[in-house]
Amino acid sequence: METWHKSDILFDGKVFRLRVGSVLLDTGETAYREVVEHPGGVCVLPYTGKEFILLRQFRIAHNRVLIEAPAGKLEPDETPEECGRKELREETGFVADQFISLGQVLPSVGFCNEIIHLFLAKGLRHVGAELEPEERIETFTMTVEEAREQMAGIGFEDAKTHVIVHRALNYLEPTLSA
Repeated sequence: METWHKSDILFDGKVFRLRVGSVLLDTGETAYREVVEHPGGVCVLPYTGKEFILLRQFRIAHNRVLIEAPAGKLEPDETPEECGRKELREETGFVADQFISLGQVLPSVGFCNEIIHLFLAKGLRHVGAELEPEERIETFTMTVEEAREQMAGIGFEDAKTHVIVHRALNYLEPTLSA
């Protein structure tokens, strides 16, 4: 177990803040740590009953377009489900009758405290997207079989999308083989 001994916030931005300092180890010694503090997020996989709705989105951090499930950052006093429903509507134009929890994922435990809450969205109705002005997102569908084939190969490069598709396929498996 480690506890902060002395730390400072070096950066406090819109998306995260950076805490650096020393921690007290169980031996009584100290060690240096850098931690990205993030409010957490949500990832939603919309399911039509036959297909998943995914996004193509350019990510400057990797300088390329990636395939992702809809996702977003939690705002203060917002529940994960509220955030998920908001992101689903904004990014895909769909609302869902059912939001099924598929657990959580910790994307980068070595230096970041972010927790991403995962949801499968079912009972979809299209009501129109409301993208943020700076968002450039293309939605597309992938059949369950195409998703299985993708997962049997290299899967998805985006970790949260890889995990949510894997968990959704496991969750849906009894109904898909019936």
